[in-house]
Amino acid sequence: VATKKTNKKPLLLDLGIPSLVPEWKNMFNASTLLTDISAGVTVGCVAVPLSLAIALASGVPAEVGLVTAAVSGIAGGLLGGTTLAVTGPAAAISLLIVGAVQAHGLEALPFITLATGGLQLASGVTRVGVVAKLVPVSVIAGFTVGVGTLILSGQVPKALGMSSPAGLNPVELIGYVGSNLSAVDPASAALAIGTSAAMFGLPKIHPKIPSALIAVGGATAATHIFGLDVALIGSLPSGLEAFQFGMPAMPSTDALPSLIATTLLIYSMTSVESLLSCAALEKMRKTSYKHNPDQELIGQGLANIGSGFFMGMPVTSVIARSGLNARLNAQTRLPALVQAGFVFSSVAFMSSSIATIPMPALSGVLITTGIGMLSPVEFKHCYAVQKADAVPFATTIAGMLSMGLAEGIGIGCATALAMELKNNGMSFDAARMNIQEHIVSTPLHLEDEASSLLPGSYSGQHTFKLNGPINFVSMFAIDDLMERIKDRHYSHEDPIVLDLKGVTALEFTGIEELVNRLNEVSDGVPVQMINCTDAIHSALDQCDPTQQISRFSTSFEAEITDAK
Repeated sequence: VATKKTNKKPLLLDLGIPSLVPEWKNMFNASTLLTDISAGVTVGCVAVPLSLAIALASGVPAEVGLVTAAVSGIAGGLLGGTTLAVTGPAAAISLLIVGAVQAHGLEALPFITLATGGLQLASGVTRVGVVAKLVPVSVIAGFTVGVGTLILSGQVPKALGMSSPAGLNPVELIGYVGSNLSAVDPASAALAIGTSAAMFGLPKIHPKIPSALIAVGGATAATHIFGLDVALIGSLPSGLEAFQFGMPAMPSTDALPSLIATTLLIYSMTSVESLLSCAALEKMRKTSYKHNPDQELIGQGLANIGSGFFMGMPVTSVIARSGLNARLNAQTRLPALVQAGFVFSSVAFMSSSIATIPMPALSGVLITTGIGMLSPVEFKHCYAVQKADAVPFATTIAGMLSMGLAEGIGIGCATALAMELKNNGMSFDAARMNIQEHIVSTPLHLEDEASSLLPGSYSGQHTFKLNGPINFVSMFAIDDLMERIKDRHYSHEDPIVLDLKGVTALEFTGIEELVNRLNEVSDGVPVQMINCTDAIHSALDQCDPTQQISRFSTSFEAEITDAK
C-alpha cells in the first residue's frame, strides 16, 4: 500500500507555549545560571560587531542591525524550536536585503520583514514548515558560496578605502581594484587586514574568545591612538531613540506584485537557513528539548514580526552565534536573552562609542565572514552522497553571479528538479519516496557485527518499507511517515524498523531529513534500518556519523505480508 491517510496534524494555535513553559522555568536553575549568563554575555560581544557589519552589507543604517538583533533575539530565544539557538541578522541573507532595499526603498523593508514573519508564523502554526525544506541542500550550499563571493568582492574595495562603480560583478570588481592600486588607502587596508587576521587567529588560541569584538575593538583603538584618517560609522541615534516602534508603511497597490515576490524569496531563504542551522546545532549539542521545526518557524516568525514593528530587517537562527553558545556550555534559553540584552545595552548606552568604529574594520569582519562561506560543509556531504549534486550547486553559483540572487536560486532548484525527473522517467510519482507497511513473516538473518545487540529475527515485526528515491522531492512522504510512526505509539521494547530494500537512489537533502525526523519522533525508541546497501551505509555516515540509527544488511529477501 503506497499511500495511506494519517490523522491531520492539529494546528499549533497555542504557539507551542505549553511545551515551552518547562524550558522557561529551567532558565532560573541556580546550578546553570552563572554559566548561562557568562555564555550570553560572550555571545553578545560577538553579536554587536557582527550585527553592525551585516547591517553594512545589507545596505541599511548601522543602528538597524543592532535594534534588529536586540528585538528578534528575545522572541527567537523564548519561542524558537531549539534550546540553544540564537536569532539575529545573518550574512547569508544580507544580499537579499540589499536587493529588496534597492528595488523597493528602505521604507519598504519593515513591511517585508513583517510579512516574512507572518508567513513563517502561519507556516509553523499550520505545521506546513516542510514546504520550506523543498529547497535542495546543494542549492543552499551554492547560495552560501554565491553570497560569500559577492560579500567578499563587494567589501574588498571598501576595505582598501576605494569607491567602486555600482553594478560591477565580482570579476569586474577585482579587475577594477587591480587597475586602481594607486588609489589604495594604506590605513584602511591595514585596519581591514588586521581585523580579518585577528578574527582568523584568535579562535585558534582559544575557541571561546569573542574574536570579532576584540578585532573591531583593537582596530577602533588603533584608529584613534594613531589618528588614522579613515571613515567611521558616524553618529547613531542615542539611547532609546534608536528603537522606533510603529506600524510599517503599507506599499502602494502597484508595488505589491514585485514586493510579494521579494517577500516570498526572503521568507523561503530565511526559513531554510533557520531550519538548517537548528538541525546542525542539534547535532552539535543535544538538549532535553528536542528540536521542533514547526516551533522554530513560530519563533522565527514572531522574531521577524517584532523586528518589523521596530523598523528592523529580516533575521534567521544563526549557526555561528548558536554554535558559540553551545561551545560555551550553555544549558538553557537564557543566553539568547542575555545576548539580546547586551546588544540592547550597547545601543542604549554605548552609541557614542559605536559611532567611532572605523568602517574598514567592519569590512574586515565581512571579508572574514565571506571567506568562511566559500567552503560550506553541506556541499561536502551532498557530494559524498551523490556526485551529481555538483551540477545544481554550480548552476546556483553561476546564476547568482551572472544574473542575480533570485535567478540563481531559481536556476539551481530547476536544475535539481530536472535531474531528479530525468533519473525517474520524467514522473513526479516515481521521483519521490513512497511507503508500504508490512509484517515480516520469515526470519531475517542480520549481517552486521553489532547484530548480537539486537534481535536476530524480525519475524512478526511491523515494518515500514521505503520504495523509490529518498530526495528533496520526498519531503511530504517523509512527513507522512513520521505521522504514521507517531500513530503507532511505540514502546521502548518495540523498535521502529525501516526496510530500505526498495530504495533506488539517495540525495543528501532527503536522507538527512529522514534521519533528523526519525531522531525527533523516536523519543528513546530504538530505530533500525534493514536491507541497507553499501551506498545507504555511506549516505548515513554523512548525516548520522554517531550511528544513532542502527543499520543492518540481510542475507535474503524476507517474505512479507501487508499490514492491516
